[in-house]
Amino acid sequence: MSDQYSVHALRYARSVGKRSSYFYGHHLSGQPDSEQHVDWSFWLLKSGNKTVLVDCGYDTDRAARKGRYVGTNPLALLSRMGVAAGEVDHVVISHAHYDHVGNIGLFPNAEFTLARTEFDWITGPYANRFPTCWVVEEEERTMIQNFARDGRFHFVDTRTEVLPGIEAWTIGGHTPGQMLVEISATSGKVVLASDAAHFAEEYETDRPFAMFHNLEDMFAGYEQIRNLNGRKGTVVIPGHDPRVSQTFAEVEKDCFDLTAVIAHPVEHDNLEGAAR
Repeated sequence: MSDQYSVHALRYARSVGKRSSYFYGHHLSGQPDSEQHVDWSFWLLKSGNKTVLVDCGYDTDRAARKGRYVGTNPLALLSRMGVAAGEVDHVVISHAHYDHVGNIGLFPNAEFTLARTEFDWITGPYANRFPTCWVVEEEERTMIQNFARDGRFHFVDTRTEVLPGIEAWTIGGHTPGQMLVEISATSGKVVLASDAAHFAEEYETDRPFAMFHNLEDMFAGYEQIRNLNGRKGTVVIPGHDPRVSQTFAEVEKDCFDLTAVIAHPVEHDNLEGAAR
């Protein structure tokens, strides 16, 4: 029997932008532009003596150069959940963009999992071309390469059991090695879509995100996510959707239990302090 995990979304920042910045071809849709609220999170999985992260958020200084600001330091969020950086055993990196790998240097005892196609992409001959060099900075690429040389990286080629109760596989689309992560949780199966679907609207309406490596792979990914979301006992968690904080119980400030649905979800309109 697989291990069962508690699964929490830890929200370290919020922002508000324009829908035209987040959805591909918005200007062709005939819809007026409007605000798009965005949550920035990573995910904490715990089972017995295992502590696992899926992604780890962006680095404060490097993100600030992009106009992204940290609302709560990721280590402070982990502390609220009773976890210290040295207790993290494993970090699954859904893909190598700055807001998912920026803090990998904070976890001295962790090993890492990444899709091999993602590693090949960020270390390939065109990694220094824009916009790849904007979403994967040289410092982050170097950390990944150094940790890989030290034997701290495990690479996913096909669907892989990362640890008992945690599986990951490549879905592509957003990046060449974008992965889904499926967790055996105390409530059933939780699938972390990360940026395979930033917002539920993407797979609900086939509305593609603005940044992608392969558009056809992205649409195929949405089909796969819809099938998973329709599977009994499975919940899919989009990577940046504020609906998550409106749907699941907040057990500590900005820490949401993805196995505990709120009986009567409410809109959270107060974005005081959110970056714009």
